[in-house]
Amino acid sequence: MTRTITAGNPISGGSLVSSGNVRVRAGAKTRRTSRNMFLAVAAIVMAVFVLVGLSAYAASIQHANNELIQENEYLQAEIDSLRSQIIEETKITKVEEIAKEEYGMVYQTSENCIVINENEEASSNLAASIKSEAYN
Repeated sequence: MTRTITAGNPISGGSLVSSGNVRVRAGAKTRRTSRNMFLAVAAIVMAVFVLVGLSAYAASIQHANNELIQENEYLQAEIDSLRSQIIEETKITKVEEIAKEEYGMVYQTSENCIVINENEEASSNLAASIKSEAYN
């Protein structure tokens, strides 16, 4: 049994196209084509929006990365400055100056040294020598 579709579709104008045993309206093909075209355009528009969004996200990440690079450069400069201060403050001349001025230290001389005789008993003689030097 063959079915036929009658003409008279007000949208497509009613022309019929034969496709095997079933007749399909020509307007249905154009609707399908236009729908496929719409879907293709919508997919392209969505792809463009995704690309723009990813580009904006990449730009924000690059901006944050640049800020971190600047902060690292600042911190590295501060570290270098502190290292040079440490080197300057630990020079032997600076240490000697602080020892003399702040702690009253002096270089050893024969006048400020105590000679310990190895023949005498060390523990009592040392204590006695220090005691006599302290109270004299």
